Amino acid sequence: MPTLLLAILALELMIVVHELGHLVVAKRVGIAVHTFAIGFGPRLASTTRGETTYSLNLLPVGGYVNMAGEDSDSAPPEVPEDRRFRAKPVAARLAVVCAGPAMNFLLAIVLLAAVAVTYGIPARVSTQVGSLLPGYPAAQAGLRPGDVILAIDGRPMRDGQKVIQTIHQSGGRTLGLLIQRGDRRFLVHVRTRYDPRQHVWLTGFSPTVIRAHLDPVRALGWGALTTGRDIAAYLAALGNLVRSGKLLGELGGPVTAVNVLGQAAHAGGETFLYITAFFSIIIGLFNLFPLPALDGGRAAFLVVEGLRRRPVDPRREGYIHLVGLALLLCLILALTVRDILHPVRLPLP
Repeated sequence: MPTLLLAILALELMIVVHELGHLVVAKRVGIAVHTFAIGFGPRLASTTRGETTYSLNLLPVGGYVNMAGEDSDSAPPEVPEDRRFRAKPVAARLAVVCAGPAMNFLLAIVLLAAVAVTYGIPARVSTQVGSLLPGYPAAQAGLRPGDVILAIDGRPMRDGQKVIQTIHQSGGRTLGLLIQRGDRRFLVHVRTRYDPRQHVWLTGFSPTVIRAHLDPVRALGWGALTTGRDIAAYLAALGNLVRSGKLLGELGGPVTAVNVLGQAAHAGGETFLYITAFFSIIIGLFNLFPLPALDGGRAAFLVVEGLRRRPVDPRREGYIHLVGLALLLCLILALTVRDILHPVRLPLP
């Protein structure tokens, strides 16, 4: 139950942060906000502060910010014209629409920075044996965690990267490892095994990773750089899935998200922070897709308006987003059913 609760709270955090981005920027540019809601369906709890009602709804699968005149020109008459969504310049409305995904990316940066400060980041690998895979040649030859590899086939090994490179490029031959174990030095002959997935030779051990703890400023920089690299990697992976026709098969719904986050929470704080950052990036990217009802779809209409120098008919746009929302909810329902029937296991050590 504690890990399940952490998983649900992490998912809700991503939703709250996303919608908070829309809310803050909308108020900043002077748009009247009627509702700030987490979830869909009937209200479980609500409170009103000023002109905005903040509510928690039954289905925690998303959220929304209801702004005056967002979907049509039929805003309440008491709302001044200059405080309506469509009265604002295109640039201001784009900022409101894109603020949600931007906040998801910012959350990922902060979470990764927390990892760098609290747990440290991999700086280099040492020549010390960290862990062994059962049944692999290294374990069969008698290597133990904590052993230090001084040389391979008579060549001194001064860093772990050189050890890895030498084993990967061994060509299948048996290697002579000079080992330091406590006060003893001895030679161990270890076979290598070919891994067809990685196309390298392995002995079945992982070297000890040396970590560096960063100060908060450097950690934020590392978090931003890592988030940028992850975004590029996820987009490339998405492109491969689209080209291969496997995209729908790889999609997961809220149940999968909670399941994987729960497994990550059980694995430990570092894994939990990494997986939460991963999901936050995915939510940000997904919402930027130019599909109706998503932030990316609304941004696409604004770009068209900016190029044409006149808005798309608000009612037509509203109908398109309504149909997109209905299809999105159907997809979420279908994914939820599939997630329950075929739960996903996270490959954790």
